Amino acid sequence: MTDEAGFLLRVSIFGFVAGAVYWFLSYEWLGTVALLVLGAGPGFAGLILVLEQRQRGGTGESRAVAMRRLAGIPPQDPPGPSDLGAEDLGVLPLPTIWPLAASLGVAVLFTGLIYGLWLVILGLGLIVYAAWGWLAAVNRENRYGRVQADTKAPSPQSGPVSDPDPHPSAAGQPES
Repeated sequence: MTDEAGFLLRVSIFGFVAGAVYWFLSYEWLGTVALLVLGAGPGFAGLILVLEQRQRGGTGESRAVAMRRLAGIPPQDPPGPSDLGAEDLGVLPLPTIWPLAASLGVAVLFTGLIYGLWLVILGLGLIVYAAWGWLAAVNRENRYGRVQADTKAPSPQSGPVSDPDPHPSAAGQPES
C-alpha cells in the first residue's frame, strides 16, 4: 500500500465513522449524506490505488506493514551510523517571533482587501517590518553564531555562595 492510498483510506474511514455518529446524534440527512460522500470518494480512490498496485505486482510488503501504513505509523528508520558526527545534519534556525509578525501582516493585508485601503497599507507595513526583523535575526545568527540564553534552572540554594578559599591563585603552591 502506498502512502497516498493509506491517506485516502484514513480519510474515508473518518468520513464513514463521522457520518454514522452525526446521523445518530442529529438525525439530519444532508450533513450525514455529505459525510458519507466524504467517506465514499477518497475510499474509492484509495481502493483503486491499492488494486492498481496489486495488478502491477505489489511492493511485497506484509499485511502488518500495510496496516501500519493505513494507521499512519511511519516506517522504522533504516540502520545508519551510530554517531551523529558522521552524518550531514541540517541546522534549524533559532526560534523567533518574526514569522508570526509576518503572518499577522498578511492577515491584516487580506482583511484590508475587504474593509479598506488603510488596512492594506498597515498590512504591507507589518510585512515589511517583519521581513526586515526576520532577515536581521538570520543575519545576526549567521554572523555571530547560535547565541542562546542560559536556560539552566537556578539552584535551590538561596543566597550567595561563599568561596572557601579567597585566594585561588595561592592554592596548591608550596609555602616558602
